[in-house]
Amino acid sequence: MDESKRQLWEERFEEQATSGMTVDIWCAEKQISKHTFYYWKQRFRKEKMEPIEKNTTTPLFAKLEMPVASDDRITEAGLIIRWRGFELILSDHGDISLATQFIRQLSQS
Repeated sequence: MDESKRQLWEERFEEQATSGMTVDIWCAEKQISKHTFYYWKQRFRKEKMEPIEKNTTTPLFAKLEMPVASDDRITEAGLIIRWRGFELILSDHGDISLATQFIRQLSQS
């Protein structure tokens, strides 16, 4: 992409963002089609993403290790729910709502 065109659209995006106007109103005032505005905005976003997508050696996700559960927790816990590799340990017997939400979320996955 031509550098002068890139600079022009970057200035336009900045101007619209700081104007306090909606894209529709700003575009009408500047006599720019809102479809053109969104086209260039999308094109800029895609160009910013390309270096990440092309560089396959850069990991996009990191592996998280869960701490190993110790048997000491079991004696302190009031309720332990284990399901499909997930574990919820509640020390307060009165917190049934948290257990209910946990079970709902697991059953939906």
